[in-house]
Amino acid sequence: MNNTTFVYGSELQGRGYPTKTDLIVGYMTVIIGSMAFFGAFLNLYLIGKLKAFHNAFGFFWAVRSVGEIGTDITFAVYSGPVTIMQNTDISPYLAIIIYHFSYTFAYIQCVMNFIIALNRFVAVWLPLHYQRIFNKKLCIFVAVMVACQALSVITLYLIFPCQEVGYGPRFYSQVFVKCEPGIERNYSILAYILNKICFIMACCGTAAINLTTFLKIGHIRLSSNVRFNNKDFKRDVRLFSLGVVQDVLMMIIVFSIVVCNNEQDLGIIGILLSYDGLIFIYMFNTLSMVFFNPECRRFLFGGRKATVSSAYIANTGTAAQSVTGQVSVTGTSHHT
Repeated sequence: MNNTTFVYGSELQGRGYPTKTDLIVGYMTVIIGSMAFFGAFLNLYLIGKLKAFHNAFGFFWAVRSVGEIGTDITFAVYSGPVTIMQNTDISPYLAIIIYHFSYTFAYIQCVMNFIIALNRFVAVWLPLHYQRIFNKKLCIFVAVMVACQALSVITLYLIFPCQEVGYGPRFYSQVFVKCEPGIERNYSILAYILNKICFIMACCGTAAINLTTFLKIGHIRLSSNVRFNNKDFKRDVRLFSLGVVQDVLMMIIVFSIVVCNNEQDLGIIGILLSYDGLIFIYMFNTLSMVFFNPECRRFLFGGRKATVSSAYIANTGTAAQSVTGQVSVTGTSHHT
């Protein structure tokens, strides 16, 4: 490619031939992206089959999984293959559209982390009001609102000129696409602002909510052994702890993305912690859902039937509700 002539989208082109590193990164991206993709579908399957997740928490986790699926598929069918092939005739418009598609679903996934943290906050702090707060209408409204927000955010790239970003197979990361010669900056101002807002509001906001939930759990541990040793409260704590680990990982990755800021010449640490880090996070989310929830393990690998404890149902006076092939958001207990 002629470096003396400006070519729109040159940052998104391959080198013309794959190196050994290109092949390693490309195949790893395809494999891990595919595993995360099918793993997210497994999450949806488990949520649909297990009564323990036929509630607001399960509904929000399902929406989050949809966000992961949208991003995973771009890793598996675009980023990985173009890294392997290193084509020099990649349409810059296709690369940018794929970035928009991926960012939209990543936004949904990121915001749902915040919503799930709120859900756990209410389950621990206001258990008697949980079912009334997280009713079916609210859950559907939240899902629609988050999706509309994601679409509105991505339209900002169409409003503000020269802010586009796309995947650069030579750099193994999302890079800024210069729209005309003479532009000295090598980053998208809009992408930097959006990523920073995401980190401050979604990641840090989630951390603050999780901290207050953790303090409440500590207070219950010290003041009420009966409630703390309740089977369903322990499940709430387990799901909360699982969410905390995922949120910490997400904070690290989003912070790295903000710092790296779509630069082209990232070191191996920058690549692993920013772009590639997203794939590993989604893989962890899938594995954690399957292997850190005894209900899921019993369903997949045998054992006694995974249900909500009958004693707890009797205490609340509600029966487990499920619709074949659908996820009910009304919940079987106010804790879940």
